Amino acid sequence: MHITLKQLKAFRAVASLGQVRLAAQQLSLSQPATSMAIAELENQLGCQLFDRTGNKLLINHQGELLMPLASELLDRTSEIETLFRDLQNTESGHLRIGASTTIGNYLLPDILAQVSADFPNISFNMDIRNTENIISRIASFDLDIGCVEGPCQHEDIDVIPWQEDELLIICSPDHPLANLREVSVEQLNNQNWILRESGSGTRNIFDQQLGQKLTDLSVKMELNQSEAIKKLVQYGQGISCLSRLCVSHELELGELISVKVTGVTLRRTLSLLLHKKKYQSHIIQLMLSALGWQKPEY
Repeated sequence: MHITLKQLKAFRAVASLGQVRLAAQQLSLSQPATSMAIAELENQLGCQLFDRTGNKLLINHQGELLMPLASELLDRTSEIETLFRDLQNTESGHLRIGASTTIGNYLLPDILAQVSADFPNISFNMDIRNTENIISRIASFDLDIGCVEGPCQHEDIDVIPWQEDELLIICSPDHPLANLREVSVEQLNNQNWILRESGSGTRNIFDQQLGQKLTDLSVKMELNQSEAIKKLVQYGQGISCLSRLCVSHELELGELISVKVTGVTLRRTLSLLLHKKKYQSHIIQLMLSALGWQKPEY
């Protein structure tokens, strides 16, 4: 049996992208060469790694067994290449980070800017989606590190508590609630709510800690972008629930008002996600350190 890195690279690319054509583009190979690499790998292993459906290749059970081993080998190979490419600077390489919306827009940019300044030979790809999507991409080895606001209970993912965050009920300065020092949960009924979409960490916390207490929750709009929600609230279209991280500037300027609700404090823990079977390369550990987390010594 003779398995090559080219075969494993083709396998991982096709598993991630679902099409030979897209994988070939990513690898700078011809489509026939990519197809041949997959066929040779399957021939070496004596089994199919994908189920063919039209022009799609969907990873099957055998492929899922191979994925963590192939990813670890390719990551280790990349680290060896990086190490000996420039012995004077081992802090180089490429990192794929997934972040849920609030973290990606309001928390990570400052951290990435600092890491990039300290280690200019590290490049980044940051994918900003809601928590459910980030969990899915970590589970399929498409991302190296996830930073999410919502809960994760995936059996293949380590969830590391990271930072504390608070959600605020916000309204425009002209809204009737803005003049009240404190409101009851009942006063939040029959309001026009403008909320994040289902599947987002912000929406999950709202539903669990406040939404269930409202007897008449009226959701006027659902959006997947906090910036759009802030603008609509400023225009007087309704009230919302967003992280303090993303409304602090508007609160300072008086463009939005935080509404205190009797007996309700919406807190959550932001988390880092790592696949349990993924090899933690040097630059992954470096990024985790920049995020404030060190791998424990045993």
